[in-house]
Formats: sequence, structure tokens, C-alpha cells
Amino acid sequence: MITLVELEKRLKELVAGVDPRDYAGLSAKIAEFFQFALDNYDSLDHEAKSRVDAACDAIREQARGAVEAMPDGIEKRQAKRYLAVAEGEHFTANGVVQILERPSQFEQPIVAAAHEVFMQLLQRILDVMYDVTRQTHRGPASFAKVGLCYWAVDELLVAIHLAQRAFTNQAYAHIRTVFEILDKIELFDAQPEWAQVWVSADDKKVRQELSAASVRQKLGNPRHDPIYSFFSELGPHGTFKGLQARGAKAQEAGEGGRPRFKLWVGGCPMQHHIVWTHTYCVHAALATLVRAIKVFSQYLNGQEMRQVLDTSGELATKFFRDHYVEWAKQQGLDARPLLEHLEKQPWRS
Repeated sequence: MITLVELEKRLKELVAGVDPRDYAGLSAKIAEFFQFALDNYDSLDHEAKSRVDAACDAIREQARGAVEAMPDGIEKRQAKRYLAVAEGEHFTANGVVQILERPSQFEQPIVAAAHEVFMQLLQRILDVMYDVTRQTHRGPASFAKVGLCYWAVDELLVAIHLAQRAFTNQAYAHIRTVFEILDKIELFDAQPEWAQVWVSADDKKVRQELSAASVRQKLGNPRHDPIYSFFSELGPHGTFKGLQARGAKAQEAGEGGRPRFKLWVGGCPMQHHIVWTHTYCVHAALATLVRAIKVFSQYLNGQEMRQVLDTSGELATKFFRDHYVEWAKQQGLDARPLLEHLEKQPWRS
């Protein structure tokens, strides 16, 4: 930890030898000191943090006064933006991009647990597809199934990356695509003639016959899938429900008692969506593994795949019980349907 004494010593060392009349040089050293303090903020002890916080607050207060005293114009607007960035009320392009580039900053247990389980399931998908692609494949249906499985892998990668950073709407959109792909894989395996339509140049027929709802119907399932609709509303369709998933009403009213709303940019850290997106990412990874093993069984070692399915199902089930079911109970939600589904060990069917 960096103590207040050490922090003050560093400031003295920085400004030592600088002519107090050299305003530019002194300002540069002070700016360097504050940058060091902010870069190492998590390593400061309590006393040092309190001193840095107080100094930053004083500087911001002075800056606000100076900005408000400026005449209206371009310079004042620019200064307000710079100040808003410092106060966390405005964004920089570099800042929001870094949210996607840096490791996840969320400390909820489900975030780390989902990442660990997902990685194990993903490796098993890749292992299966390695064995599959060592073989020769012929025909549109085989080409489609192999290509779509790898497409699902990419969608899974993006979905977990976004979920880990609380990009809720975007994670749902990619999870939806995974399940849409898995339905097509199942259809092309059971009814390969539809793969011939899919690879044709008849775009109108493809849209009519191979839409998500049409594919479900051809598989003997209802055209309407409530889970798919849930993903669609919160993900790619730009619905009001989707907007609600990334905003909230502020506790404090605005001027005249008018309600104020907060909209998140760079991720939406609502706990229930963090739980749901990570749960669905694990579920989608397990579903992809199960589907790949089923449709490519002739290229795989049966004994090994039974072991893979059993261990993967048990791994995912433990994750669901430890992180989703327990959370659902705390929230007063009925987790029995999921528990009953897990008891049937659907990955074995």
C-alpha cells in the first residue's frame, strides 16, 4: 500500500528544483503527480485516498466556477465536456472502447464461475469439431452443418465477452443467434433437402421457408418460441423493453419534481441481467456441444462422447444450481421448472 507520507514525499520530489515562477513547469509536475495518484488509486491506503479525493474535489469545484464564469460560446461548451469527463458524467471514445478491451471489472461470483464453465464447454466443442473436420464431407447439408457449428462458436465467444462486461442487449442478440443456428443444424441433419434450398439463390424462398419460425415448425415445434422472443425483444429489435433493460428511474427528481432517468452506456450492470446473460451463455454452450455430438456422431468415438456429455451436463447443472437457482430463490422466483428440467438430464436425450 502507498501511504500518505509516501505520496507527499513523491510530490515533493517532483516539484523539487522547479522555479515557483515557472507556472507551466510547476503545473506539469502537479499534473504528473495527480496522474500517478489516480493510476495507483487502488494501492493507496485509506488516508492517502481521502487526501487525493479531497484534492480532486477542490480542483473540480474551482474548475466548475471557472467554467461557469466563461462567456457562452464554443470554448465554454468544450470546457464543460472536459469537466464532465473528469466528473464521470461524460464519455471519451477511448474510455468506452477500453471497457470492451480490458478484463471484466465485475466481481459477482457468477461472472468468474460462468467464464470457467464456459471455457471448459467451449474447449469440448472445439475438440468435437476437430475430430469432425478430419473427415471428408459431401453435400450442402454437411457443409452447412460444419459451417454453422463454427459460426455458433464465434457467436458464443462474442456473447460471453459481452456478458462479462454487462453489455446486456448485445449479449442477448448473440445468444439468440446461437439458438437460431442450432435449429438450422438440426433441420439440415434431419431433413437435408432444406440445406439445398438454403444454399440456393432463391432468397425469397429462403426467407419464407427458413425463417426462425418456419424452421421450428419444420422440426415439429411451435412457431412461437417465448425464449427466442425474449432474446429478440431485449437484443436486436430495438424495443421499448430492450431500452428498459439499459435504464432506470433516478431516485432524485429533477427541477420541478420532474422524473429523471439514467441510461447506461458501456454496459448495464443490472444484477438480474448479469445473472440471466451468464446463465444463458452457459446454456447455449452446452446446447451447442450436445447438438454437435448428435449430428456428427458417426465421426466421433461413442464411448468418449458419452463421457463428455455426462461430465458437461454435470458441470453445467452445478453452475445452474449454485448461481442461478440460489439467486432465483433469493429473489422469490420459482426455480422448480429449471430443477425439474435438469433432473431429466436433457443432454442425454
